[in-house]
Amino acid sequence: MKTIRFSIALLAASLVSLPTMSAQPPAADNEEMAIRQAVNTYIRPFLAKNQIPGAIVGVSIHGRRYFFHYGRATDNGTPFAADTLVEIGSCTKVFTTTLFALAINRNQIAPNESAQKHMPQGFKLQPLAQQVTPLQLADFTSGMPDDPTNLPPQLEMRSIEHYTVKDFLTWVSKWKPASAPPAPYLYSNSGIGLLSYLVDDATGKPWHEQLNQEILGPLGMSDTELRPSPAQQERMAMGHRPNGTNAPPWPIFAWYAAGGLRSTATDMLRFGEANLGHKQIDGKTVSDELIAAMKLAQKPIYTIPNSTAKQAMAWVNNLGDEQAGNRPEILKNGGTVGFGTVILINPFKDAAIFIAVNKAGSNPAPIGVVIGRHLP
Repeated sequence: MKTIRFSIALLAASLVSLPTMSAQPPAADNEEMAIRQAVNTYIRPFLAKNQIPGAIVGVSIHGRRYFFHYGRATDNGTPFAADTLVEIGSCTKVFTTTLFALAINRNQIAPNESAQKHMPQGFKLQPLAQQVTPLQLADFTSGMPDDPTNLPPQLEMRSIEHYTVKDFLTWVSKWKPASAPPAPYLYSNSGIGLLSYLVDDATGKPWHEQLNQEILGPLGMSDTELRPSPAQQERMAMGHRPNGTNAPPWPIFAWYAAGGLRSTATDMLRFGEANLGHKQIDGKTVSDELIAAMKLAQKPIYTIPNSTAKQAMAWVNNLGDEQAGNRPEILKNGGTVGFGTVILINPFKDAAIFIAVNKAGSNPAPIGVVIGRHLP
């Protein structure tokens, strides 16, 4: 089975045609009612049309958080909650590019140097592949395929226990680009996975250690994990395949930095608020260094084909008229064999949105955009 993901290019192309609405700011005591109306108006038809078992929608506006749950998180009827864990899939990528941006700002890695400089010891890229840069891995212009081309056919056999880090890096070392980079846009899980190993080498710290020290710990994201604890597993939602049957847990791949994290709506709003530049989150001070790295990762680099949206470091940045109150919208979506997710920030409205649905193939990103445009 091919790794589940949604086409960023197709998503970006659709953003500009979504509806907008201007509205006067509501009174403070009516804010939740106005947000609930915006969320209900768009999420309910989406869930019904796609026969999705359940969803959680988290909205942060000016640092005030609201959560709206729909349907069921598990087959025994447990409802979604702000602390329900879900597979966030490719939303993981923007954590990795934030770590990359931190390393850039600390002069530990140069965005335009050869990827070979920071290849793990014992692995050497092919001559043409040595022209690939870390930034090209981050913005999907490396030419590297979406997934390794020698994966076992069974999903469970693709986990890191079977298709190991050594297997992945060996495949990378044999990969030959079709032409000299930069290549045309090509979404790539393997490219972000390789980027994480380059950053590991440049910083001298493994990805999970950096993630905890630089992002999760400082932001109080205690429910964001590659491998949730037994107690966290009890709060894990059940994913479903597109045909509605129960989905197996998403494997931890050797390129886990591209799509392995599990998280909650509460934690993802914390991440969204930091990406908005909030200096305080739940009483914790967010460093200027982290905020600067997040802004660098969000910075537009080039226009995505067949779209007016811009590709950043994994983020998609939909630029527009800020005076209209609708853009820029900066987002990343994700999908696994059982879930669809999106994290979206709107700096003009000082708003962050996280949506998770527990059925694969149901992309909530366009709905997140519409909800964001209709927030008070």
